[in-house]
Amino acid sequence: MLRLALLLLVLSPAILFGTARFVLYQAEKTADGNPFCVQYASQNRVARYAPIRSLWELTFVAMQARYLGLGGSQGRSYSLPGVLVVDKNNTTELWDWSWRILGWRPVSDGARQALRIEAACTPERDFGARLPVV
Repeated sequence: MLRLALLLLVLSPAILFGTARFVLYQAEKTADGNPFCVQYASQNRVARYAPIRSLWELTFVAMQARYLGLGGSQGRSYSLPGVLVVDKNNTTELWDWSWRILGWRPVSDGARQALRIEAACTPERDFGARLPVV
């Protein structure tokens, strides 16, 4: 039992930050060389989304959908766990992270309006390179 606990203690950070690196890799792949940034569902409820400031915020522990209580005609009451903002030829593209498919999906105009998604970060060419671990 002690060995299992020690093994989990050693592997947990590797698993967490491995997923963060995977999310970042998928973001770079989706952006296809264009400037990008990632934002996640805010935990403080003041703003809907906050810019990712560390690799920790790209983990499945931090990047989760939050309850918004919007209701509305589409019945969508939860935020997206993460939003990829890509500056492509001076046009802003938004992509939503799916833990189910482990990839980014384009955000439709309808979802963008219903969930009131706006860019909370500024796309950069070297976004991932400047992120600290925590």
